[in-house]
Amino acid sequence: MKRDFLKLQTKIALLTIIIVLISISSIMFFMTRWMTDNIRKETDNNISNVANMLAKSPIVFEGLSNNSKQFMVQPYIMSLLESTKNIEVMVVADMEGIRVAHPNPERIGGPFVGGDEKDVLKGKTYISEAVGTLGHQIRAFVPVYDKGGRQVGFVMVGALTENIVKIKKQNQKNLILFSTIGIIIGIVGAFILSTNIKKSLLGLEPKEISKMYLEKKGMLDAIHEGIVAIDADLKITLVNDSAIELLGLEKGNIIGRQITDVFPTSRLQEVLQTGESEYNREQRINNTIIITNRVPIVDSNVIVGAIATFRDKTMITKMAEEITGVSQMVESLRANTHEFMNKLHIVLGLIQLGDVEAATNYIVSVTERQQQILNLTMKKIKDPMVAALILGKFSRAKELGISLLLEEGSYLLKRDHKINSHALVTILGNLIENAFDAVASASFEEKTVKLLVRENDKQIKICVVDNGVGIGKEELKHIFRRGYSTKEGNRGVGLALVQEVIDTLNGKITVKSEINKGTNILVVLPKGEFLSDTSSNS
Repeated sequence: MKRDFLKLQTKIALLTIIIVLISISSIMFFMTRWMTDNIRKETDNNISNVANMLAKSPIVFEGLSNNSKQFMVQPYIMSLLESTKNIEVMVVADMEGIRVAHPNPERIGGPFVGGDEKDVLKGKTYISEAVGTLGHQIRAFVPVYDKGGRQVGFVMVGALTENIVKIKKQNQKNLILFSTIGIIIGIVGAFILSTNIKKSLLGLEPKEISKMYLEKKGMLDAIHEGIVAIDADLKITLVNDSAIELLGLEKGNIIGRQITDVFPTSRLQEVLQTGESEYNREQRINNTIIITNRVPIVDSNVIVGAIATFRDKTMITKMAEEITGVSQMVESLRANTHEFMNKLHIVLGLIQLGDVEAATNYIVSVTERQQQILNLTMKKIKDPMVAALILGKFSRAKELGISLLLEEGSYLLKRDHKINSHALVTILGNLIENAFDAVASASFEEKTVKLLVRENDKQIKICVVDNGVGIGKEELKHIFRRGYSTKEGNRGVGLALVQEVIDTLNGKITVKSEINKGTNILVVLPKGEFLSDTSSNS
């Protein structure tokens, strides 16, 4: 898996900082443009308003109409310049363009400078930019009329552009200052946000979260037990396929539904309320008895949900019987009982026919043969469970018309070591039963299964040989896979159990087979301390 260069916390912090920087930069850009346009508009409005006021002043139009009163204009202009803000230039001129008032008294009587006064002499009001005696200016021109409505001159009110630039720069400095403060706050907030998100994710990185999700999904798919989890609001947050099957539900919108709507008899609500776990409780669902465990989900001493796992009791019992070899023992007892009943029927029939001698001879022959088998088996096989299994298989073989032979070299002590009786019963029972199936399917009359169980100081060897139909090369690759079988019905479990038991005991199984010639299976179990443990099998 490719390792990320940056951690999640760093990524979130950087992303947040970048977003803050882009946002503030965009705001600064548009604010600067707005501020520039606004300053210009305010300047234009300011000089226009002052120019209009000045043009309507009686002192101005009387001074332009009457030469004797021109001396009053200059002091008036100077007083206005002192009282107005952001206006540096006020000029009053007559129709000849000769200045009557000017911020610089020395320029009074001189011609107007700039070349942009021609339109105002024609009676127009406007704003322009030009270079005057005081520098580059933004100017507002307004014509001046006397009481009779005759234009007698004009006024020009202006602001120096260098002062406007200073105002812009000052505003930009303030904007940069506030933006910097905003960026600092954004950076601090980004680290606080990333830290909180990291904490809420339990310090895990995205790759780790993704890996955990895939592992969880894989575990849920592999688990045969039904699993249902709810949150504090009794809503289902997790359910696997096994639970859906056991509950008899249809796959669909189960997540998010109330547990009482989906599973009315569930006790998860009680577990959620009491906070007490329940283990190995029986419960009936759809005419099926299940064994269930229920535990609360706790986070920081607060119950945030509950989870239940459950499985069909019948399946658990069946699996326990197969693993411990009980099913093999039961089958052997059934075969013995069946054979015994058949023999009783024969004896009863002979007696009813009045042939007591034949009945007596039959009983003697059967007894002798059974005693021979019993003596042979008990002499060679000292473990009672294994011996009982083999005796049962003799009866089973006779039912099927199969000759089961226990090899002369067979020998097994009573089990009190790590290779216990249950393990041997599971291995022997399944291997012999598979051999019976193989020879029963064969078309020839002589059907034989040979069994060898030999123990020495180092190992136990089990060999089962049959002359049955055999196994093809392709099938040999899959015979130990759980669920795989070449026959119909609920099969594909026996050899898988055999393989699991052998693996647990660090043993080895070898299979040789040819089609229509038979199969030879050899199992070797070392008697030394086995190395496999929970960690090695996990």
